Amino acid sequence: MITNPAIDDYVSSLVPERSLLLKRLEQEAAEENIPIVQLPSAQVMRMLLLLHRPKAILEVGTAIGYSTIWLAEAAPEARIVTMDIDEDRLVRARENIKEAGCADRVEILSRDATLGLPESYQFDCLFIDAAKGQYRTFLDLYLPLLREGGLVISDNVLFRGLVATPEEAGKRQRPMVDKLLSYNSHLMERPDLETTFIPVGDGLAISMKKK
Repeated sequence: MITNPAIDDYVSSLVPERSLLLKRLEQEAAEENIPIVQLPSAQVMRMLLLLHRPKAILEVGTAIGYSTIWLAEAAPEARIVTMDIDEDRLVRARENIKEAGCADRVEILSRDATLGLPESYQFDCLFIDAAKGQYRTFLDLYLPLLREGGLVISDNVLFRGLVATPEEAGKRQRPMVDKLLSYNSHLMERPDLETTFIPVGDGLAISMKKK
């Protein structure tokens, strides 16, 4: 938790009512310890997409399709490509996305995201929510496929607040914290990106590819 828990609960309570499907996925994720985007972060993403109105979105990290459905609902005109390496979760994601009624505009790839995609793919929005230690790799691979003016949304960049106090990270967590610290600095230093950080959920970095 990177914010006051009471405030986080309050903000979460203000998020508009979700569909029964999304609520079920939230419950499944909590029960099975499946990482999904937190509610306040999802609502920020929704607002960004409503304003930006992307036509093509790349999601790195599908899990069970929860955030994919959020993206599809917030950008009803967009085609979405989403990828994950966990085939068991992708089976569930396909069913959930079908149940959500957006399977016709979602391309689901069973693929290691570190392999990249052909240059024929072009996007207006890139959502990164997969292996945190690989965020820099994902950015380097997929930013060239993002059109000028496009958005990069990176989730979990504050990692439970440990990026601010890395000395408190456990031995297993510290390498990941160090990589996120490097990634966050890299976002701010890139001349082709304009970036801001929002301390909501587990931390969002919002970047725009400069024209």
